[in-house]
Amino acid sequence: MDDIACSAGISKRTLYEYFADKEDLLVEGLKYAHRQLAEHLHQIEKGDYTALDIFILIYAEIMKNPRWYSLKFYEDLKKYPRAQEEVETGKNSYIKKCIYLFDRGVKEGVFRKEVNFEIVALLFEEQAQMLQPSKTFCRYSNREVYDTVLTIFLHGISTGKGRQILDSWEMKNKMIYTKA
Repeated sequence: MDDIACSAGISKRTLYEYFADKEDLLVEGLKYAHRQLAEHLHQIEKGDYTALDIFILIYAEIMKNPRWYSLKFYEDLKKYPRAQEEVETGKNSYIKKCIYLFDRGVKEGVFRKEVNFEIVALLFEEQAQMLQPSKTFCRYSNREVYDTVLTIFLHGISTGKGRQILDSWEMKNKMIYTKA
């Protein structure tokens, strides 16, 4: 709290006038981050993108903030139950949005229609959580591991049209799917 107050140019007492404790500050910070990501997604959805493009763009946005894939962040989060609840709320909202985008992608012809996307969304979330505490992947950066997992998932659920979009993103942007 001392560091935060100092960075904000206020006293710790002033900080406590706005936030009851560290957990309150963390919860509000998480809510803010979730709102920012939701707004970013909303803006992307206004563009001329397929559902597959939107997944790639949102993933790239999430990966700009290392906190979301940092082992230390999730270890520290265990100390704060309300903050964990906020993360869960955000994940549930994200899963619902993913399922909507998967359905949209089927209609656009970029995702295979025979796939149960509720299971895919849950699997991707579980796999992301599984990677956090694992020493199995310690030889690789978190970014490389997540890029690889996403690549496998997206290629596996994409139609030929979807795979062409993925190939185009890989060639043009080098935003994801490359070694960190």
